[in-house]
Amino acid sequence: MQRLPAGAAVGVVRNGRLVYAKGFGLRDVAAHKPVDAGTQFEIGSVSKQFTAAAILQLKEVKKLALDDALAKYLPSFPHARDVTLRQLLNQVSGMPDYFDVKGAETIFSSAPGGIEKVAAYAKGPLHFKPGTQWQYSNTNYYVLGRVIEIVSRRSYQAYVREQLFAPAGMSHSDFVSNESKLSDFATGYWRGPDQKGRTRPAPPILESWAGGAGAIVSTVGDVAAWDTALARGKIVTRDDYVLMSTPFRLSNGGSTAYGMGLGIDELDGHERVWHNGETNGAVAMNATYPRDDVAIIVVENSLGVDPKQIETAVFAAMFPDAAAAADKPAQSEDPAVRAHVLHLIDEMLRGSIPAGEMSAQFQKIATYDVQKHIAEQLAPLGTPKAVIFTGKGDRPAAVRYTYRVQFASRSMTLVFIIDKKTNLLDTMGIRKPE
Repeated sequence: MQRLPAGAAVGVVRNGRLVYAKGFGLRDVAAHKPVDAGTQFEIGSVSKQFTAAAILQLKEVKKLALDDALAKYLPSFPHARDVTLRQLLNQVSGMPDYFDVKGAETIFSSAPGGIEKVAAYAKGPLHFKPGTQWQYSNTNYYVLGRVIEIVSRRSYQAYVREQLFAPAGMSHSDFVSNESKLSDFATGYWRGPDQKGRTRPAPPILESWAGGAGAIVSTVGDVAAWDTALARGKIVTRDDYVLMSTPFRLSNGGSTAYGMGLGIDELDGHERVWHNGETNGAVAMNATYPRDDVAIIVVENSLGVDPKQIETAVFAAMFPDAAAAADKPAQSEDPAVRAHVLHLIDEMLRGSIPAGEMSAQFQKIATYDVQKHIAEQLAPLGTPKAVIFTGKGDRPAAVRYTYRVQFASRSMTLVFIIDKKTNLLDTMGIRKPE
């Protein structure tokens, strides 16, 4: 495992109990203050499951309906008549992501935000007809946070504290606007040192920009308490938790691998319900394994190491037989598909998948900047040592191919969805960095 440039904390839950919680490295590099099990970190988009749960709570008391148009609550927001609350929750609205604006890291840490400014950045055309495709957009959850305020007549902070933190027993959680008041808070740091080799503190995203998309600060212990309370019906009904943790079905019948504020996949044959998060200077991973009654939480105060790598390393230590079995190739691999995939992996690692090899829709997502960012993150892994076919899934218009790619220090699972008619890459994902 790579040396952490700043600090991290790891928590493990078994059968509803926190059985491991430990801090590593420094929460404040300049003052040489260590991370402990109770250190508070920004958890970024892990906050989205809290926003989703709040909306479902309000649905349960009949203050809103999931199929309400957004226009019922925010009539002036772009495309408010075209999208529903359910589509926002499931990330199938097609809303432009306000985080894609150039210079977002600087703007969101220095200039006050708000619903009007988010609307201004999100007013471009919908990326697709709502319900027909999946695309992650922070706009969806920022807007849902505002809906919570309108319907409950409370601030987002007040609602989350009273209706989510309190019943879950999260007594050490807060929000980014209060970081300066926290005595055991982990200062966030940029990826890599400055020109003089010094670790660079990162200014926090202002809460007026983060909102329901990523404003929460928490500890591994509190996130563990949340996982247990949510899964055991203490936050929303068990039926609504199933709704949160069930992949959405698109209009063409395809699965999105995303529920409501939660991603759904498998790690080495074990069902995983998860979400990660990233802010200017922190990253997080919250993964639960429902059939194993296990949760693994990783929080870091720098952007140097993907928390999924740590999470999956912990999982492999807990379930070594499953990890070993995952390295066995599936049968009936098509040699032509393998050649295509090996080519795509090579292009991905170089950050240069040609536009002519991608569908028109995927070209909008896999921009030059996005590809270069992914390639930069993967560069330290070096050249793949093995590429193992682990299975495929048939869809109405495409085929989903899954490969486990082994590097010298770790492995990851890549998913490629290929259009049946054109043989173009329709989407891809790095599902399980390890």
